[in-house]
Order: sequence, then C-alpha cells, then structure tokens
Amino acid sequence: MAESLIIDTAELKWHHFDDPDDPELVVLGANYSLHELALEDCRAVASRAKLDDYGDYFFIVLNSPYFVAEQDRLREEKLSVFIGSHYAVTVCDGTSKTIEHARAMVKSPWIWERTPKDILYILMDFGCDQFLPTIDAISDEISELEQKVYEKPDEEISRRATSLKKVLTLLRRAATSHRDIINQLLKKHPPVIEGQLNLYFRDIYDHLLQATDLIETDRDLLTGIIDTNMSVTAHRTNEIVKTLTIYATALLPLNVVTGFFGMNFERMPFIHDTWGVPVVTVLLVIMVVCTSFYFRRREW
Repeated sequence: MAESLIIDTAELKWHHFDDPDDPELVVLGANYSLHELALEDCRAVASRAKLDDYGDYFFIVLNSPYFVAEQDRLREEKLSVFIGSHYAVTVCDGTSKTIEHARAMVKSPWIWERTPKDILYILMDFGCDQFLPTIDAISDEISELEQKVYEKPDEEISRRATSLKKVLTLLRRAATSHRDIINQLLKKHPPVIEGQLNLYFRDIYDHLLQATDLIETDRDLLTGIIDTNMSVTAHRTNEIVKTLTIYATALLPLNVVTGFFGMNFERMPFIHDTWGVPVVTVLLVIMVVCTSFYFRRREW
C-alpha cells in the first residue's frame, strides 16, 4: 500500500506515503491543514534540502546522498517530512533506506520521549550519516587517480577528476543545506529543540561540518590532480619534442652533405673516385657521433 501508519498512539501518529501522488495524501493534508505548496513540493522530482515554518508545523525536505561510482554521479534520495505537535508525515517516491532504518529504530527501546521531533532526529541522523560514506567512496576514486596520474597520465584522468569535482560541488551544496536546516531548528525562538535532543541535533551538525571540511579537502586534491596531470602530460610532450629535435639536428649535417654531393653536376669532388662513397659514409658517421657526443656533454 502507498500509505502506512507506522506509529499510532494517542501521543504520536506517524503516517508514511511511498507515493507522492497518492490521493490519501491530499485527504490527510486537509485533515492536518497542510499547505498546498508543501504538498506540491512533495510531488516535485527534485528539490533542495530546506525547512519551511508554517506556524503549526514544520515542512522539511531531506536529500540523502549516494555515490554511483560506475557513472561518477551523485544520487539523492528525497524525503519530505511534516512535523506537527502530535503527528509526523513522511513522503517519498518508492522505497527509502531512511524510512526502513527509522522503522527499525522505533521498534527498539526508545531512550527519548516519543514525539514527532524524535522521529525527525532519527530521519535526519540517518540521512546525514550518508555523507561520510559517500565522501569515503569518492576519496577512494581520488586515490586511484593519484596513482594513475604518474603512471600513465592522459585526458581521461582530467575528465574523471572534473566529473568528481562536480559531484563534490553537489555534495557540498547538499551538506550546507542540511546544516542550515539544523541551524534554523536550534536557533528558533522560542526553542523547538530542547533537552538532550538538542545535543543530538548538535552532533548531526558537527558531522555535517566534518563532511564539509572533507569535501573541501577532496576538491583541493582533485584540483591538484588536474594540474599535475596537465604538467606531466606537457612534460612528456616536451620530452618527445626534445628527442625529435635532437634527431633532426643530428641528421641535419647529413642532409647538407648528401644534398651537396647529390647535385646534378659532372665535375664534383669524389664523384668518380673509388673511395668516394666509403669516405663520405665514414664522414657522415663521424658527424652523427660528434653531434650526439656534443648533446650528451651539454646534457640535452
């Protein structure tokens, strides 16, 4: 079924919808006086993480990040949450790892009061905990690029590094948005997050700060990889050009000599001499050896 009532007590009712187009959501929205704009945001395919205060309830959009290494892209699992005084409503499109985790958590012994804000903490804690594993997965990809950039630099390394930088940019934006949500909750007047629950939300905030720092570190590493790849590639190109230039310079005297004796005149030195070809050949070899020796002495 698209709708399920996960918790049904006198103090708390938690409704969950795995289909944002479910007509029952509209009915429930009318029952709880949920704003139509918030319901419209639930149906949106993609939306940034945010918190809207509607007075009697909060509307929160969470985006749990997951890194798809095969495609070098970030997949976000959107979850819309309504938090009222005695109810919680969650909406997602299909199955949600965050909801499955929360279902398991509410069945275990609860160390807090059973309130909608506790549900919000469980959801936000699991969702924000996905940032660090996602960053670790990207860091593994960066480590592989760091090894390849010295072994075999090519355009593919720069392309992948640029792609990962875009992923980190999206991840940083998501982490900042979630951090702003918690910051708004903690600074509400009068306070809406009180007691020991306040400490738990601050712990999520610290994790997001740590994630942001790691993202910036990885972005700097990728910038370094791109610069190093370009430098190593340019250095290899210069070495190739240098080698070709040395060969061309060493063969230049040979071209001059052979071009001189190749002129179509009847009277030329050694033109009819039996030793002419061997002498010129030895001369050409000596010129190549002397030129190569000169280059080696100059460490070119």
